[in-house]
Amino acid sequence: MVNQLRILVIDDDEHMRDACRAILLRAGHDVELASSGGEGLALVNRWAYDVILLDLRMPDLDGMDVMRQIRSQDPDAVIIVITGHGSIHTAVQAMKLGAFDFLPKPFSPDELRGAVDKAQEKRQLVIENAYLKDELRRRVLPTEIVNVSAAMARVMEMADRVAPTDTTVLLTGESGTGKGLLARRLHEMSPRRDHPFVSVDCSTLVPTLFESEVFGHVKGAFTGAEANKIGKFELAGGGTLFFDEVGNISRDIQAKLLKAVEERAITKVGSHRVVRVDIRLVAATNQDLREAVRAGDFREDLFYRLNVLHIHLPPLRQRREDVPLLCEHFLRRFRPLGQARVRGFTPRALELLASHDWPGNIRELQNMLQRLVVMARGPWIDIDDLESCGLSPNRSAAPPAGGRLRLEEVERDHIAKVLEMMGGRRSETAQALGIDRKTLRLKLRKYQLEA
Repeated sequence: MVNQLRILVIDDDEHMRDACRAILLRAGHDVELASSGGEGLALVNRWAYDVILLDLRMPDLDGMDVMRQIRSQDPDAVIIVITGHGSIHTAVQAMKLGAFDFLPKPFSPDELRGAVDKAQEKRQLVIENAYLKDELRRRVLPTEIVNVSAAMARVMEMADRVAPTDTTVLLTGESGTGKGLLARRLHEMSPRRDHPFVSVDCSTLVPTLFESEVFGHVKGAFTGAEANKIGKFELAGGGTLFFDEVGNISRDIQAKLLKAVEERAITKVGSHRVVRVDIRLVAATNQDLREAVRAGDFREDLFYRLNVLHIHLPPLRQRREDVPLLCEHFLRRFRPLGQARVRGFTPRALELLASHDWPGNIRELQNMLQRLVVMARGPWIDIDDLESCGLSPNRSAAPPAGGRLRLEEVERDHIAKVLEMMGGRRSETAQALGIDRKTLRLKLRKYQLEA
């Protein structure tokens, strides 16, 4: 993908402006021109630019004054000073004010392109550092998707067909079915794979922080905003932005998200400048968004923007043939954490694992396997190991003699057991079940398990 920059040239010399634009357009960049310092500041107040070429000698405003005002709004602005009155003293003063580079007139096309290329590296480094800091705060799982079932084969076929495109994708399915994993696979199989994959967990962001996290903010935008912040849209530039549990976004934020998705442009909190973004959008939810639209909880226009192509991930109880393979996969991953002597599962243990309904789906199975690897008594995980970790034959999906348990009864019993094992601690219960606290709270209310 071409790394196109949005560049502003501020110079009162018409021939110099036109020459810079011609050179930079041929290099594949988007170029705007300003004939004075005042005109340049007006554009900077409205739009965000990757690089600014600034003449120091202009009739209305001195270039140094223009640079001070730009830097006061955007400390990360990448400014290249251009002037026909170059001197060591002028260059030093410009650098002290925050200029990235100094380009004395006259300069050749190669010198201009070289300076812009270096500025591009500087701008990219700022964004990449912010992205890496963001990634270090989250645990990224491998993108290997383990499956042999026909249900998942259909999912993977659809994913493989849409991945190379820029089509917006909506992933649906219960909590823990692997929506985040599939979103990352869509990214890694796309032409955007060498650019960031940025995830937004909409279930954990409160409305007051959502705009700052997603769109970014400028210094002084609110109490505690001590520096500029790059939002998720900018972090994902050139790559994929994944909105997980998008159904949890409030109505007022939905309107702002719709505008950003439609225009592929954002405005940071505390700023009026428009920042253009180049992203591929993937969203996921465990809710029925069509029902949420009918109930007035989710905007219909945003729903259709997100639901360009829909992929539904089946729950684990509808793909039981994948359970033994998943168990072996997690055993290999977690073996270094526990007993290295654990070699595998007895047939009856695998049968019980496959027969269980797993309300928390793959996430719950993963947590169970992590506990089993740590707690296993011998080289082969058996029924007694499962029972010690909270899973027993009378809680499997297999119907008892003389009757059939309803799925809701199985789920209620399982949640009650895990809640008891965790001493009533909801955070640990949710983690053990592989669901978020909001989902657990709803299920406790549904099954009248609240204390």
